[in-house]
Amino acid sequence: MEIVDQLEERFGKLLNKIIDLKDENQRLREEVEAERDKRRDIESRIDTLLEKIQNELE
Repeated sequence: MEIVDQLEERFGKLLNKIIDLKDENQRLREEVEAERDKRRDIESRIDTLLEKIQNELE
């Protein structure tokens, strides 16, 4: 039975690792999305400034 106990213990550890990795993956996805949102906001602000400059030059 000792081998079965060891396998169960290892299996439990692997399941916990999978859960941890899923959580980390979700956190990283959220971070990436937040960075994308920031980038879109910055690009939009730059575009607005460029339009204002172009309008002033015309």
